Amino acid sequence: MPLLRSRFLSATASLAAAALLGATVAAPASAASAGDGSGAQDIGVQDSPFSAAAPAATAEAGTPEPAAVDRFIVKFTDDAGHKAADRADTYEQPAEELDTEVQEVSATASGARVVTTDRELDAAEAADLVAELEADPAIEYAEPDLILKPAATAPNDTHYGYQWDFSDPEAGSEAFAGINVPAAWDVSRGDGVVVAVVDSGITDHGDLDANVLPGYDMISQSGVPAYDSVDPRDGDGRDADPSDEGDWTGEEQCGEDAEGSASSWHGTHVAGTIAAVTGNGKGIAGVAPEAKILPVRALGSCGGYASDISDAIIWASGGTVRDEEGAPIAAPSTPADVINLSLGGYAECSATLQGAVDAAVAAGSVVVAAAGNESMDARLSSPANCDHVITVAASGPDGSLTGYSNYGEAIDVTAPGGSFDAGDEGGILSTTNYGMTDPEYGADGDAYSFAEGTSSAAPHVSGVVALLLAAQPSMTPAQVEARLKETVRPLPGTCALGCGAGLVDAAAAVGVVPGEEPEPTVVAGTPTVSDTTPVVGQKLTAQAGNGWSPSGLSFTYQWKRDGAPITNATGAAYTAASGDLGKKLSVTVTGRMAGEPAVFDSATSAATAAVAKGTLTGAIPTISGTAKVGSTLTANAGTWTSGTTLAYQWYRSGQPVSGATKSTYGLAAADAGHAITVKVTGTKSGYTTLSRTSAATAAIAKGTLTGAVPTISGTAKVGYTLTAKAGTWTTGTTLAYQWYRAGKPITGATKSTYSLAAADAGQRITVKVTGTKSGYTTLSRTSASTAAIAKGTLGTGTVTVSGTTKVGSKLTAKAGTWTTGTKLTYQWYRSGTKIKGATKSTYSLVATDRKDTIKVRVTGTKTGYTTVSKYSKATASIR
Repeated sequence: MPLLRSRFLSATASLAAAALLGATVAAPASAASAGDGSGAQDIGVQDSPFSAAAPAATAEAGTPEPAAVDRFIVKFTDDAGHKAADRADTYEQPAEELDTEVQEVSATASGARVVTTDRELDAAEAADLVAELEADPAIEYAEPDLILKPAATAPNDTHYGYQWDFSDPEAGSEAFAGINVPAAWDVSRGDGVVVAVVDSGITDHGDLDANVLPGYDMISQSGVPAYDSVDPRDGDGRDADPSDEGDWTGEEQCGEDAEGSASSWHGTHVAGTIAAVTGNGKGIAGVAPEAKILPVRALGSCGGYASDISDAIIWASGGTVRDEEGAPIAAPSTPADVINLSLGGYAECSATLQGAVDAAVAAGSVVVAAAGNESMDARLSSPANCDHVITVAASGPDGSLTGYSNYGEAIDVTAPGGSFDAGDEGGILSTTNYGMTDPEYGADGDAYSFAEGTSSAAPHVSGVVALLLAAQPSMTPAQVEARLKETVRPLPGTCALGCGAGLVDAAAAVGVVPGEEPEPTVVAGTPTVSDTTPVVGQKLTAQAGNGWSPSGLSFTYQWKRDGAPITNATGAAYTAASGDLGKKLSVTVTGRMAGEPAVFDSATSAATAAVAKGTLTGAIPTISGTAKVGSTLTANAGTWTSGTTLAYQWYRSGQPVSGATKSTYGLAAADAGHAITVKVTGTKSGYTTLSRTSAATAAIAKGTLTGAVPTISGTAKVGYTLTAKAGTWTTGTTLAYQWYRAGKPITGATKSTYSLAAADAGQRITVKVTGTKSGYTTLSRTSASTAAIAKGTLGTGTVTVSGTTKVGSKLTAKAGTWTTGTKLTYQWYRSGTKIKGATKSTYSLVATDRKDTIKVRVTGTKTGYTTVSKYSKATASIR
């Protein structure tokens, strides 16, 4: 990727009613290389230091020679090496071949053995010893026991070789003018610190995006290009989009005789110096690569107003700011610990700016300001001349104050700002965008450019402050300033006009002593519990608190009840249990260094107040089901605190229903016309009891009986009995019957059975079943009619004749048994011929009957029945 050259200058303008502060702007043509007229020049890759002439710290640097070693780690297989004598025999032969002796000195936690040789072995000898040992089947592996040191090596970012401004003062070449950043990374990388960049906004950039938080556009007007106007180019005033829309200008847009310029992407360049992603194999490194950037846009074309810049400072520090309509703007979720102001103008520090700075500092934010690029006394440049800011002058790669930098008594410290007097690479390399006016988006827009200016010096200091606050988060802004000043080193070059305390030294600021490996120590902070008046069931969170160092500690937790450890309560969060009721809780936090498990420190929070009873949460219950006698209502309790035991009581018109204590209730007859409610009561150990009552139902309606259409069984014939089959009805229903003949009720026929009478002959019979039950509406069901009732069939007996078959004797007819109520008539026959007048049940034989046979016919009649006649057998011949 080609690298660009640009120059950032603070605009100088007299202040009118609204102070116009100049942002970083493109260099005049005389300060930039000719070519495209943009003030920027592509530097071809073939001419860049990434060729064979690249600085030693680039990704292409050679691999160091392996160090000589005299300690090795040897791991025996599980079924070998259990006896010291056996292990000594294993070492003997390889050691003899290298003319050395091997001796065990210790064991590791994994069971491996640490051995030493009686002299240091070079790389080849060490490799031979490892190979000989690993050839033995009893050995699982062998390896040198290497000496590891803090990782202060250069990162693998491809353009890191250009960043002379980061380098160690012992590194030689131009690096002696750097601020010793890599050594500081052994202690801190800025983790957890937020740096606000009050500037022109920010563009997307693959080497920066991961470290950028949601910010804000604080420019309050849409702007009309004119002498004293600021054009934000988004046309929508203050909003939550801090994107840099481009600060390019036309001829005389920013004042009479003012030349036009391309967009500077100033905020993106500043942000990259502070917190570009580091170690990602591309681009550049940031001073504090684990810090986060809070972009606050306050500069458009021609600069920005003091009012907007002041509001940006206050908002970034967590203060209250309003939009153009007077509505409060939501404060950032992570207020800035550091606020970078790479901007300025020729003016006294206004009351507005000073008030904003004072508010930010009072809120705990460190404010860093560029000294200005007018080569004048910094007391004449604002906000560099405001109280309580850290004012930064710019030095070049020769370690001297640059020709453009402001200077004097107002300067607090100096940091690299770059100088093109030493060539393009004498500038400060950082992130930018390829767009000439509007930004290019995506990877096509990612660019890097060299710049010079105090705008580049200030973010170096902001980055160092982030490193310092990550290591010592409890430091106040005043303590931070004092620490920076007391840990500077003299400028390697010259500064006759006043460069403050000296050149910032990042490593010294965070406590690294030159030439010594710092003894690993952990300093405990002050843990706190998220709520000091807890109740049972409340989730408490342990906060490690401020004051821990170094950064990057891993924390473990132990919660305590009245000072005694709570079993298994070892997470960052703890939910107060019923056993904690009336007890005081605290948490002990232990911070450990990565890779140094034995290096730790612990601190215990202040105890909370005695844990009070928890407050159950429970929904208002609802009732489902049909509000009608015979239906079942169900209480829906809703969501309650987990583990709550629920009890139920149903009410009829406000009075408790005896025994109705389940979650369901079957509506009874007594409920008709009444409204029903249910009260749900929740209980849980350690909590206050909670009751919730539902809304009342509508008045309970009478129930609706269910009943089948009855059917009639039996023979549809006079003399037979019909039976009504009611079918299935609502349980508890009382049934009544009424039989009907041709649709008219039959008097007295009110049972479930009915005997068909003579009057039924030729008629159709139905039955109506009527169900009644308390609390229910009466229901009647009528059967289908029978077929027309047939006449009955008379039951007949066997007709016989008794008596002596002799003239003068009397014969008697015996009819046998007939259907009750049958009327019998008789007719006697002589040899088959009807005997006139012989119609009684007896017959006296006469002479005419001699030598004939006699028989009798019995005829039965009954209303509703068919007439039946039966004959006896004929007698013997009458003698």
